[in-house]
Amino acid sequence: MRVHAYQLQKEAYEELESQILQQLREGDHDQLRHLVGDHELDVELLSGEWRLLFEAVEEDFYQVNDVGRRIARMAVSPAELSALVNFLRDPQRKESLLPVAFGLAELTDALPADCDLVGVVFVEETDDWLWAPPANEIVAIRPEVYTLIEPHLRALLGAEDWAAAARLASDHSEGSVEFSSEQWRVLMRHAGERVPELLSVFDGRLSTPADYTSIIEALAQVADPRFQPSLDAWIRVHSQVAQYSLYFRDAALERQEFDGSGLIRINSPGPATTQPLPNILPAPGERHAAGMPPGADPGETLPGVTHQGNDND
Repeated sequence: MRVHAYQLQKEAYEELESQILQQLREGDHDQLRHLVGDHELDVELLSGEWRLLFEAVEEDFYQVNDVGRRIARMAVSPAELSALVNFLRDPQRKESLLPVAFGLAELTDALPADCDLVGVVFVEETDDWLWAPPANEIVAIRPEVYTLIEPHLRALLGAEDWAAAARLASDHSEGSVEFSSEQWRVLMRHAGERVPELLSVFDGRLSTPADYTSIIEALAQVADPRFQPSLDAWIRVHSQVAQYSLYFRDAALERQEFDGSGLIRINSPGPATTQPLPNILPAPGERHAAGMPPGADPGETLPGVTHQGNDND
């Protein structure tokens, strides 16, 4: 999940401040986004950037950060702007965040210094990113980046938020190797046959830079160019560039969030939303294969439902 920083003129911010603060706490994304629609500047912060920023200024500015609900919001009033700008422009701070600073660098340059002419509102992006098809990948993260984002990655993995963890790793990766579903199955099978200890590395999802050399040696044993040409090429050409941390992304884990959850996408011009999918039982005398329990024969009658009529009805 990423976050957008919206800059508003002082007059606009102060006129809407009470509503903005209320919506930060209670409002949905659409309502809050409507309030900041008159913004002058929109800067997107990548998944790691906003997490590091929010963590560092947690005690300084009002924010709502709920990982479970995928909400990340913060308000900086015009009176507080100088404190934010001084924080962002601190030389040591800039140096420490440099490995992940993309949108933060743009925001730092854009905000006016030593004045109270604007306010800034940070709002999470819509949930459209969740609908991108997940992929099986091995994602390479540079060691200096790993040091910064590792606590946040571990927290997401602990919460089993696989989609957000993959987004965080991919946003700050040096590169990745993508596998088709069949290639991923073959990779798992070959790992089990040739290097069984590699399976526990896959299950752990995130490896440390200290373990990189031994993992690459193990991966080389299953990087058969007949089955894994991309992995074989990456190991030969790119694997020695740095002592990477590796994130092992399993698409099946990310699909679990929606598969079997009873959620369907609503086709509408607005942001993506979800609704419960109703469970409709067939009426007596009707047969709906789609509504049968798993493993049931489409011709069977549901328990408790008396079948009437005949096949010619």
